[in-house]
Amino acid sequence: MNFVSRGDSTDVFNEDFPHPFGDPWITKIETEISDDEITWIMSTSGLLSGPTAFSSGNNSLVELAHPIDVRSEKSLFGTHYFVTQFFNGREVFRKYPKFGNSMSSIDNDTTKWIGEALYYIGSTAINDLQTDSSTMINSILAERMENYIRGYVDRKNFTELYSLEDSSGIFVRDILKPFINDLPSNYELVFQSLVDLYSKEMHITGQLRDDQFKFYIFLPGAIITTNADSIAGDTLMWTFGLKEFLNDDYILQAESIIYSKKRIQAGIIILSGLVLILAFFLIKFKQ
Repeated sequence: MNFVSRGDSTDVFNEDFPHPFGDPWITKIETEISDDEITWIMSTSGLLSGPTAFSSGNNSLVELAHPIDVRSEKSLFGTHYFVTQFFNGREVFRKYPKFGNSMSSIDNDTTKWIGEALYYIGSTAINDLQTDSSTMINSILAERMENYIRGYVDRKNFTELYSLEDSSGIFVRDILKPFINDLPSNYELVFQSLVDLYSKEMHITGQLRDDQFKFYIFLPGAIITTNADSIAGDTLMWTFGLKEFLNDDYILQAESIIYSKKRIQAGIIILSGLVLILAFFLIKFKQ
């Protein structure tokens, strides 16, 4: 499999679509200069077999959101080859619908989503901390904090909310200040890390808005089934953008087969033998 990213340095090296890292991946970086403009090209390739979920760096504990499954399976008349490539849905309309409307150009007002997004980030962080005994708080207190976040973002004007998005530390400090004496000592630090995590997730979704993906998959033999946009010989191509996985998973699928002449011949012989045996018994039965 080969991943190729082309563009300026900012687009190629940002985190919206990181390339896989480590075994069995090999990455090459090149540049092309045309009309005094530099185009960066990052290519990452690897030979895959079976389900593969991969990391984007040495320190990354999170699997990339596009795992792939490559496998083969022998059948009576040949060998089947299967490829399934997943683009995990960003679940934008579940998390922050107004942001999703803005991303899909349904709603051209790019400010309405900020309060909703901040509420999701803050309330989700609180719910996550409720699953850890070291940060778990009274359920009534947790509910009060969520209600406070809702009122907080409703009271802020859009300019203030934009500044909160740029500096999550202000948001965390303001949200926790009324409750700080009732919270565990490590709560603020862990809450801040989760707010940063979910803010980064939304930021990456925003960076994907103008990106276009072209996937080419080569399968041996005859193509049996696929949801590819086009097929040329043994090459299947998909072209898509963020809207295809803005909310739900987008899955690339293909299956091919290489027929085995020996197996087909053996199958014909076996089938012919069965027909002859059946005919023999039918004739004998009639007699």
